[in-house]
Amino acid sequence: MPLDLTGQPLIDRSDFQQLLEANYFGRWREEAISLHDKGYCVVNLSKSDWLANIDEVIEDLQPLLEADLKLWDCGESGPPRLQDGWIDHGSIKALALEPIVLDLLRHLYGREPFAFQTLNFAVGSEQHFHSDAVHFHSYPNGFMCGVWIALQDVQSESGPLIYFPGSHRLPYLSSRSLGLVRDAVMGERHPQRFFEPSWQQAVNEHAFEKQQFLPKRGDLLIWHANLLHGGEPVQDKTSRRWSQVNHYFFANCLYTTPMRNFASEEGGTCLRNPFDIAKGTQRFNHVEWQDLNPTLSKV
Repeated sequence: MPLDLTGQPLIDRSDFQQLLEANYFGRWREEAISLHDKGYCVVNLSKSDWLANIDEVIEDLQPLLEADLKLWDCGESGPPRLQDGWIDHGSIKALALEPIVLDLLRHLYGREPFAFQTLNFAVGSEQHFHSDAVHFHSYPNGFMCGVWIALQDVQSESGPLIYFPGSHRLPYLSSRSLGLVRDAVMGERHPQRFFEPSWQQAVNEHAFEKQQFLPKRGDLLIWHANLLHGGEPVQDKTSRRWSQVNHYFFANCLYTTPMRNFASEEGGTCLRNPFDIAKGTQRFNHVEWQDLNPTLSKV
């Protein structure tokens, strides 16, 4: 299908209220309102096959992360995690491709979603709050989201997910917008730190209120591409917080890595070809690079 570089996700459109009145979102009306107003929504999937699959994910992960968890328990390493475990584990892949979640995203965004990454955590991530949109984003803006799944009940001492309702309306950031130079960003192991002062300043200026997500097993939270979120410090180091995060793009967009988007003289915009987990192939940006922008580069 052709690229469509116009338009917005349905939840971000200026005529959102008219879409609501026309019952455009159907059964997902309340979720659409929450994503539009707050930048996130919470869904409970208590069906038996969903919960059984969640238990299977934990069974698959425990032997894989056992050694890392021992180091974590001794204070000798950071929070263990597994990226793209879907490659070897059908249970993880099944959570990323859950039909109900895909149906919800399809209705709320107005384009076909596809999962391109999974992350699994055994404990709280302790991540500084951030917007995913500096790591992966789209043209047009907003056609990306995260889905955080609780694989167990989460307690406050286990380092729960945190988020700042309303922060999704902040301007999108990139290395270019902050005036960062290529050598500094590419030479930094954790370049997100260059963005953290801007996010902290925005939270202070707008008085965004931090909230914790204390879900029950099977609950999931969907966040807007630009919602600030992270992980609280883990107070009880012996506790576990098994979870899975799925990241989704949507069809017929350009896909980019804003953290590597620089001024034109330093390489310009960094496009990416994300992997479509369901299809088992990459999603390529089918454009003539020189006609679109002579400074675009691919990853």
